[in-house]
Amino acid sequence: MNLSNVFLVVGSLDPVGIVELIIMGFSIVLAIMAISAYKNTHVKKLGFAAIAFGLFAFQLFIEYADDAFDWFGEEGTDLLMVLVTLTILLCFFFGIIYKRKPSTESFH
Repeated sequence: MNLSNVFLVVGSLDPVGIVELIIMGFSIVLAIMAISAYKNTHVKKLGFAAIAFGLFAFQLFIEYADDAFDWFGEEGTDLLMVLVTLTILLCFFFGIIYKRKPSTESFH
């Protein structure tokens, strides 16, 4: 792990790298918005969305950091990426199928 690798990756940003950083930032913003909405409403679907957006940002960060440091090796990174993608999809799936329990209170 070498700090100069980070500067090489950051210094050599091509258009794809710039778009990846924009996507990472946007997914962080979406995760923060979903967390805020969840705190205000306590709607569990928003919680699943917040987790998915946060994982998406994490996935892009790992991809970006792996280019700089090669932390996990090619096979390790591939396995981590597919596991994170599967978790993201499961979060969105549970967010879609989750049904709110009917309230026992009646409004008169």
